[in-house]
Amino acid sequence: MLKTRVMTAAVLLPAILWLLIAGPHWSVGLLILFAITLSVFEMSMMIQPRLDEMLRNYSFVGSERSQTSEIYIASNRTPHYRILAFFCAGVMGAIFVISALYDLPADRGIVVFGLILAMVVAVFATKGIEAEMARVLGFTLTLAYAGFPWLVVWDLQTNEPNGRQLLFVLVIVWMGDTGGYFGGRFFGKTKLAPQKSPKKTWEGAIAGLTASMIGALVWQSYYYVDLIGGSTMALICGFFGGIAGQMGDLVESVIKRFTGVKDSGTLLPGHGGLLDRIDGVLFAAPVIWFILYVAGSIRVIP
Repeated sequence: MLKTRVMTAAVLLPAILWLLIAGPHWSVGLLILFAITLSVFEMSMMIQPRLDEMLRNYSFVGSERSQTSEIYIASNRTPHYRILAFFCAGVMGAIFVISALYDLPADRGIVVFGLILAMVVAVFATKGIEAEMARVLGFTLTLAYAGFPWLVVWDLQTNEPNGRQLLFVLVIVWMGDTGGYFGGRFFGKTKLAPQKSPKKTWEGAIAGLTASMIGALVWQSYYYVDLIGGSTMALICGFFGGIAGQMGDLVESVIKRFTGVKDSGTLLPGHGGLLDRIDGVLFAAPVIWFILYVAGSIRVIP
């Protein structure tokens, strides 16, 4: 497993880094659009069948279960769920494409419009109270968790030349993942959250957080020269970004245990799906964006 993980990272990591640093603007946009579409698709394929099953078996309307629901739960690989997942991914992809062409004030309206559109479709394109509620919950959770954080990722990529702010986030998260993996493997004894993620330990979490802060400090010292606040701000970003990245990993573990899947997908050999690799980024990016905004390193168009 470790050998496969290393080989996959050795092939993809240099290509992604080159694209973010030196790639054309349009190609970075396509990369993030692909990542948005796939992550939203994976999330929808995990969560929607489970919500349908739960709300099909338990009614929240009166004392008897509604008989109007016409959902048939077979598996999360049926064409029925693929259509739902593609719809949700299409909504988020459209939100990203349109928002990339407008200023931040337009982004806010587009995000709200996209979320409302998903809810409206969920209610009026489904028969049965249970089915309608399952769709509303599934679409809302999918867009909020696997979709909207990518708008922050795009903002970090475009705010400074050569994607320096986004790379700053990636270094913090990736160093935390690496430190946590090896720290837990060699020193892990005390379980961190056994019901949520049995393999995670406090020793691994501390090693990961330390690695995140070291990565942030080294990156700021040798590349990220425009960070307002210098080394102190780098350590703050590393600390809170490292914690957020680990929380993102735990949240995805809870989602996978709730839905009964081992990995979010099979795209990356040894890693699972895309969400399995970027769950920490989706949590850390908004946290670091906010810290940089408060510090004055984010330029927001009023």
